[in-house]
Amino acid sequence: MKFKIKNYLKKVILAGAFFTFSITLGASASILTIPSADENVPVYNEGNVLKDYSSKDIYAVDNTTPMGNMDRKYNARVLDPNGYNTPETFNAIAGSNTNTSLSTLFYLPEGFNETNFQHGNFQSVTLDNEGNIYITESNGSDTDLGVIAKFNIDQLRKIGVGQNPNLILNAFSYFNPYTPEGIQHNLQYDKLFNQSKSQFKEISSLKTKLGKQKSAKNNYENKVRGHSVKNKKSTLKKFDKEIKSTSAKLSKAIKSISKAKGANADLLKNVQICETAQLSPQVDIGHGQTLSFNPQNKHLYIVQDNILTDLQSMEDNNQVLEIDPNTMQPIRKYEFKMWRGSSSNLQLHTLAFDNDGNAYWGRKNGMGYMFFYGRLDQHDVQFQAAPAYFKNRGGSPNQDVAMNNATGRLYYITDDILTSIPVTEVRDGSFTASDIHYQVYDSKREFEDMTFDNQGYGYLLSLWPAQIMKSSAPME
Repeated sequence: MKFKIKNYLKKVILAGAFFTFSITLGASASILTIPSADENVPVYNEGNVLKDYSSKDIYAVDNTTPMGNMDRKYNARVLDPNGYNTPETFNAIAGSNTNTSLSTLFYLPEGFNETNFQHGNFQSVTLDNEGNIYITESNGSDTDLGVIAKFNIDQLRKIGVGQNPNLILNAFSYFNPYTPEGIQHNLQYDKLFNQSKSQFKEISSLKTKLGKQKSAKNNYENKVRGHSVKNKKSTLKKFDKEIKSTSAKLSKAIKSISKAKGANADLLKNVQICETAQLSPQVDIGHGQTLSFNPQNKHLYIVQDNILTDLQSMEDNNQVLEIDPNTMQPIRKYEFKMWRGSSSNLQLHTLAFDNDGNAYWGRKNGMGYMFFYGRLDQHDVQFQAAPAYFKNRGGSPNQDVAMNNATGRLYYITDDILTSIPVTEVRDGSFTASDIHYQVYDSKREFEDMTFDNQGYGYLLSLWPAQIMKSSAPME
């Protein structure tokens, strides 16, 4: 759920004053620079992509569900942005299939310091199959704009995030340019930047080069998938050699900054933490809850759903942005309609992919929930309703759907309850009430989104406060 920006007007005005003050003082360098969006993104207009259906064609599975948070009343917790905040654990309660708990992995900051609209409003999370986690920050419902931040889980562990869940929160708060303290820290960073300008430029150049090299390798793999290609192994080895060489140079350049003479130790530590993030351009993210990773082509997708209902007319389009996770740049945009009958044009508000590149989304159906499946990539865009739906859901909002590719289960995410079904049984409609699994909690927090790693551990994005929580065991 996104909060209207008018609720933050007072804060934004104050932030604007701080920002003006920082410009006056001469702050110039930015630790993380938002790249400009590529404006030459091809648009694919696919027409109507939904196979029509009627309610009588969809079988209702009469399940008995435990209840999550149905009233949308939440118990918010306020964090100290510059101090230590104890991690939280949400324990499973009665009605859960397992006793799997969720515990704080790391807290998120008020924002990634790229706009004075920031207010801790993170909307979605996804993991790729190489251990990178992507988090969508929304500017608010009045803008529909936001950025996507990419972090590497292993890199975060190496800098101590596993021992201290406050490191990312504290580091971005340290450089928050909309606070007096943050302004001073940014001025200190300017001094460091000017002293080590050549090293910082080298780091920026190497990051760009590395992203392009990884992108080129992935593009090649997508091109030759399923084909017998001469010299495929040697070509991939060449890509890997180039990537390894650039990665080593980048690590060396980053270490050289940590040895800067006379630099404040806290400043260097927080620079190092912030540098672990890679940001996308500011893009239209719609409601922001649909960020998903397609394991087959290794690209990100986000729906630009700027209204929370179905589309207003039969001529309106769903709009989906495809993003290269290595460069964090948009590479394709899809526009399509999903006609149901002659008077409804359905809109995506959720999205997930399985290992084979099949796409899934879901919507509330009365007091139940139904899934759709199909394809959404450069080769094909098409969807159809799953033959069965579950008649009773245990939560109110339609936060998102998520795919656990380690266990083959598709999840409906809503506040304080996670409901999952074997994905093969979703597609053929063969699931029964006993196939439905539930994980129930009593956190009174917003469960915004969930994603899964290669072992099946779950990573929950919850609000407020904004945090990433990890499951105590692989989720079934």
